[in-house]
Amino acid sequence: MDQLTADSLSQLAYVYRLIDMPVESLQAAERAVKSNPTADSREQAVLALIATSDYDAAQRIFNDAPDGIQAEQKARLGHIIQLNEFSQQIKQGIQYHRNNNARHNNAYVILDRVLQSMQNYAPQLEQFPDLKERFQYDYMYALNARNLPKQVLNERTKIQKNELDMPIYIRLVLAESYLKTQQPKHAETLYKSVINEPKYLDYDLYAGLYYSLIEQEKFSEADLLITRMEQTLAKYRYSDAKGVDRQPHPDWSEFLSLKGLNYAYRNEHQKAEQYFEQLVAQAPSNLSYQNNLALIQRWREKPELSKNSLAVWNGLTDEELGIQLSQMQNAQALTDIATWRSEDARLESMLSEDSGFKRSRKELNDRNHASISQQSRFSKSESDNPALLGQLKGSREQESHTRLNSPWFADNFRAFADHQYRWAKYDSGKLHEQRIGLGAEWQKDRKAASVILSQDSHGDRSGVQLNWTQWLNDHWSYGLGYDSQADLPLQAVRLNNEGQSYQAGLNWQANESRKAGLSYQLTDIDDGNTRNEIGAYFRQRLQAAPHHITDATLRGYFSQNDEVDVPYFNPKQSHSIELTLEHDWMTWRNYDRYFNQHFEATIGTFGQTDHSDKPLYNLFYQHEWQVSRTWKLNYGIGWGSHPYDGEDEDRTYAVAGFEGRF
Repeated sequence: MDQLTADSLSQLAYVYRLIDMPVESLQAAERAVKSNPTADSREQAVLALIATSDYDAAQRIFNDAPDGIQAEQKARLGHIIQLNEFSQQIKQGIQYHRNNNARHNNAYVILDRVLQSMQNYAPQLEQFPDLKERFQYDYMYALNARNLPKQVLNERTKIQKNELDMPIYIRLVLAESYLKTQQPKHAETLYKSVINEPKYLDYDLYAGLYYSLIEQEKFSEADLLITRMEQTLAKYRYSDAKGVDRQPHPDWSEFLSLKGLNYAYRNEHQKAEQYFEQLVAQAPSNLSYQNNLALIQRWREKPELSKNSLAVWNGLTDEELGIQLSQMQNAQALTDIATWRSEDARLESMLSEDSGFKRSRKELNDRNHASISQQSRFSKSESDNPALLGQLKGSREQESHTRLNSPWFADNFRAFADHQYRWAKYDSGKLHEQRIGLGAEWQKDRKAASVILSQDSHGDRSGVQLNWTQWLNDHWSYGLGYDSQADLPLQAVRLNNEGQSYQAGLNWQANESRKAGLSYQLTDIDDGNTRNEIGAYFRQRLQAAPHHITDATLRGYFSQNDEVDVPYFNPKQSHSIELTLEHDWMTWRNYDRYFNQHFEATIGTFGQTDHSDKPLYNLFYQHEWQVSRTWKLNYGIGWGSHPYDGEDEDRTYAVAGFEGRF
């Protein structure tokens, strides 16, 4: 090296820096400056010192530059030093956030400071396009670390360059920002442009690509990616120190969690739960596995079990934000509104950018808005025996139910207005009933009560309806009800008959895939008839996939009536058993919006006193649109055939409805 000229030493310093040999680069640059302190040799010395993070020494060489160096070259060198200082400050800010995010509210303080400094410095780079582009890349990198994806993409528009020609680390920044702003297609393209770069191939890259596929409903491709991750990610970290055992690699631990979540995203919740149970048994101190198990338990409609799974960590995980978020979401599922609200306020500063927290916050704020639901049904009936229709619901029928809810107040209360309308066409004329009611509802800790005061549109037939439901645990719930103006056939309403009804129900569920229930209702009508009805059902999920879910439901029904002369269908005894297959096809989905097609097919038998059992059938097809996070609508058509008094009634019907929050 002693035989080389100053120019050769400067070139050697440049080459050493390119091949990531900063110490050798600095040695060559210092010799070059000592041999001949030209502008080029000083620049290489400054860059070499920057590569070793010795900014003070770099600044001294810059300040000692002779007046002979051109002002533009000196300014350029000063900008290079400042840009590298910014880069170092960004790294410090990211590390500070990682170390302090769960401890206090201002973990972004260093990043915010450097972003403000960079924003103030930007105008000074207008005469140096190459340095300005590098500055913009670092600024975007800092914005992404600050979790400001919209600002990242806004800065991207200022760079007139194809994204695929940008540095790899910026492509990853842009991919992450696109994913966070619900543009997964763009994210996928950028992630795939890096997927074959060994230097960048880690869990974060794979996970980013995975979620960009999932958000586009590309479940098959995401499944293949899971297989690739399992084959390529490192399982262990090894130490060069003697006697130090290998340790599980963090990438591998995160992958194992993602593999279990992949089952859940594919609607294979049972597999997901069993998978995480096994992981927790193997690594009981791993908080991520435990938290994901609690998540799946909540998704499987077992929030108390989920809460209990996390309870063992109470007071031991004050810095584990994932556990705290799950505990808040369990409070939401358990309708513990006070805890939900207080935890939301406490976690806001630490989790304000977390997608799960933001969704829960929106749902909490939904309670401050009024809501509405409406459902209508229109039908046309035919029979070989027209007189039969006169005992049923006529040749044409219309029903509608509308409910307008106030915002929730005092956490657990809301008021509502209720409107019900029934209309039917008979040979003897048209009959209808319209009821208007006002009510109040209370919910807390998986218990709910409501009271409705109502009357018909003529101001008569006033009544009160009381309801109570309660979950005893994750598996058992019951309900009780009383209605002083029972829902009677329109023929009885025309004769000014009134009645009272009493209801009781008991429900059981293992999880979202297996449920059963038993119900009883007694209706006491002042025409001398007392009707007793018993119903039971068992529901089992048969198949679950990312876009298709199939359920089977077996229902049984028995009723008993008094032998009185009434104008409506009133057999002494009747019974039915039905098997219904239901299939949901998630045809399209884009985050909160989706289009689902629902199919139903029912076959069964119905029998009554003095008549043998005959088959019954029903087919139903429905469209369900979630048009936004808070509004949805549905409409469908159906056809069914049901025997009464040994004669079939064939009914064609249509339904339509909507619900949402204002």
